Amino acid sequence: MIPFGAFVRIADGIEGLVHNTQFGDEPVEDPGQIVSEGDEITVRIVEVDLVRRRLTLSARNLPQSEKRSD
Repeated sequence: MIPFGAFVRIADGIEGLVHNTQFGDEPVEDPGQIVSEGDEITVRIVEVDLVRRRLTLSARNLPQSEKRSD
């Protein structure tokens, strides 16, 4: 958890950032309002930056049928 989002491990050694604006329709001030360390959430990969070795993730607008632990 960081002030502007939360890092999510999507596989061993692979993590990405879910920014505070990507948890729902409204931005959150503190990602701890939505998730806690150790929670399993479903995310979508929004951007892959190979040069900077970064993944941008989103938990927004996922259909209810996709909301499972990944």
